[in-house]
Amino acid sequence: MKSTRPKDGHIKCDSRGAGRTLVTGATGLLGRHLVYQLRERGYLVRVFVRAAKQRAFFSEGVEVVTGDIRTAEDVDAAVLGCRYVIHACSTHVYNLPAEEMWAVNVEGTRHVCNAVERHQCEKLVFTSTVSALNAQEPATKPDPGLPARQRNSVNKQIAEELILSRVSRGLPAVVVNPSFFVGPFDHSPSPFRLWVPLAIIRPVGFVPTGGFNVVSAFDVARAHVWALENGKSGERYPVVGENISLQDYVSIVNQATGRAVVPKLISQWALRCIAHGRVFDAYAAALLCRPNYIDVTSSYPTSSQPLVDVVNETVCWFKTHSPLVHYQALLQYVWNHYV
Repeated sequence: MKSTRPKDGHIKCDSRGAGRTLVTGATGLLGRHLVYQLRERGYLVRVFVRAAKQRAFFSEGVEVVTGDIRTAEDVDAAVLGCRYVIHACSTHVYNLPAEEMWAVNVEGTRHVCNAVERHQCEKLVFTSTVSALNAQEPATKPDPGLPARQRNSVNKQIAEELILSRVSRGLPAVVVNPSFFVGPFDHSPSPFRLWVPLAIIRPVGFVPTGGFNVVSAFDVARAHVWALENGKSGERYPVVGENISLQDYVSIVNQATGRAVVPKLISQWALRCIAHGRVFDAYAAALLCRPNYIDVTSSYPTSSQPLVDVVNETVCWFKTHSPLVHYQALLQYVWNHYV
């Protein structure tokens, strides 16, 4: 597989050398890119994972510690001895009960903040979402009445507010707000990222009428490293890519699989008629039919990968490495995570 590094436009920053950096969420799409880029820049990387078998994801030079983000003692032990922390752990398993999602996304973030303060780390970089930039007054407890997809977004907004509220008390933290991102190394794709394995199985023929902003996971990771090295405490750094309709995006995905199929549009009315379940509900149907475009620009020096190149690399990786390109495995994955 070819490298995911752009040939030019690479940000030149002073490396911080041997500063041990903890990465939570290291087995996720963003986390894998973060570990690679940090290692490349000379950082000593420690990753916090849930199970010992996940050591296989990382090279011998990466220190692996196991534990549960929901357990304060595990988080504290992982942070001990680290100079920096990048907290990229969250869950997109939307069919989790509200309390479990809150425990990971909000209480897990609280544990990280406590440990960073206790061990006097130099900087915490928190992965939020671009939707949090326009968030209204956040909730203070898990709300089982919210649609599953909305509940996940609200959790991220609350976690971000928790981070920023503690900056005034001395927490040395910055926030990175990426839009939707795609890329290789996606072992556990979120629902929107399932377009790729689905298109590999067979061309996607129908899509909703909406759109979104999409950026390379490589560029999002690069923004995190930039924020680690240059970000100012309390600041938020949006990372955005290209505004594109779902029809155009999935056309690119289909093309990357070798099939030039432009999908037809599904009306919002038709989509709402088939929207049933804990995750694919009326809220999700409406979201898929909206033009969820971003009108902010990235607030760090960036030269983004072309979207076509990102999709081509992603399709190549899925074909070579993911079991989800087989119909039965994809159905089982969707059932386990989103039904």
